[in-house]
Amino acid sequence: MTTSSTEPTASEQALPEVAQPESAQPAAAQPAAAQPAATQPEMAQPEAEHEPIVTETKQNVEIVRSVRYGRILVVFAVLGGLLAALACVFFPVNPEQHYTLAQIMGFMAMIGAAAGLCVGGIISILLNLAAKRRKGTAVAIQSDVQ
Repeated sequence: MTTSSTEPTASEQALPEVAQPESAQPAAAQPAAAQPAATQPEMAQPEAEHEPIVTETKQNVEIVRSVRYGRILVVFAVLGGLLAALACVFFPVNPEQHYTLAQIMGFMAMIGAAAGLCVGGIISILLNLAAKRRKGTAVAIQSDVQ
């Protein structure tokens, strides 16, 4: 919180006043005749305007589409794991078994994730083959400015 009063703070009141020599006083406290004449910096004349030199290079390039394998594989692994874990809920667990429902769901999630990776890999390869058929050409323009 700021105050607009000019009262000194507790830390300022505790400090003793020290007399400052005349040379250490601010320039505003010195008389105007004692101040050195302010020199105006010479205005530098602007240099001749440098016109940029632009060189353009045109080149024909081939545009090829591609599939993002990582995203597809992660999505199919997660879907496979979830579907396999949810499938365990619909089948009854025999009470004489040594495994709990949670353990069975974990095992099936890992197996489902592996199966999802396989299916996702096959689908992404097929999608990539279909995407590579759609090739195109374009003109790339490279501009160099000096």
